Amino acid sequence: MRTKRFRYFEGDGGYDLSISDLMSALCCIFILVTISIVVSLKEKNSLADKYQELQQDLFLDLRDEMGADLEKWGATIDPDTLTIRFSSDDGFDARSPELKPGYKKVLQEFFPKLVSILQQDKYKNEIEEIRIEGFTAPDRTDPQGEGSEHDYTSGIELSQERTMNVLLYCLENTNYSQETDPAKKEQKKEWIRKHIVSNGYSLSRPLGNDGKLIEENRKLTDEEKAASRRVEFRIKTNSDKIVQQFQKAKDSN
Repeated sequence: MRTKRFRYFEGDGGYDLSISDLMSALCCIFILVTISIVVSLKEKNSLADKYQELQQDLFLDLRDEMGADLEKWGATIDPDTLTIRFSSDDGFDARSPELKPGYKKVLQEFFPKLVSILQQDKYKNEIEEIRIEGFTAPDRTDPQGEGSEHDYTSGIELSQERTMNVLLYCLENTNYSQETDPAKKEQKKEWIRKHIVSNGYSLSRPLGNDGKLIEENRKLTDEEKAASRRVEFRIKTNSDKIVQQFQKAKDSN
């Protein structure tokens, strides 16, 4: 059987193209596309693995360094979000933004340990922000009722004041830099100042008894209200940078 051929003309010349030649060309294109996809997936998985490994290592170091003190401080660590959570009931009087003496003592112990971990060489260039986040719960005595605008607005002000007071206390009243060399000590302090921020979220992210966010809009139990009143230190890593690295590698292929 003869192979069917197609003849193409261009100007005065021409060339023959058989079906087998066409199929071979298509196969080559398919192989190249497949290789490109496989390489892209490997790069994506490699960057994802790098991010997960960083998260896991940082969580383990936080847990190992603070594990014995977490219960004493009334704190927990979330391995998925790298959040160290403190109960506001233990840190502040009702409706007050002023830190209790006992909470000040906790921060004097906690914050230097946190800084010493984050400023290790393997982490310090991977940290985007140290976020101090404050949350309130609906006021039982609020005459306008749970979830009212007044309740939310006053909660924003209160939670923001609390987190700002925590931030200022950590920076001004804790020995968070153990460095003896004045120049290096100032460098470490400057690194913290550039990375630490505070935010108040009022009652926008209530917690259940299991410590997980409550997504549905419903009335909270007294236990859930107590859990929702809290201050958190959340460590945000450069995950966005890793995504950008992947996109850059993808675009270069």
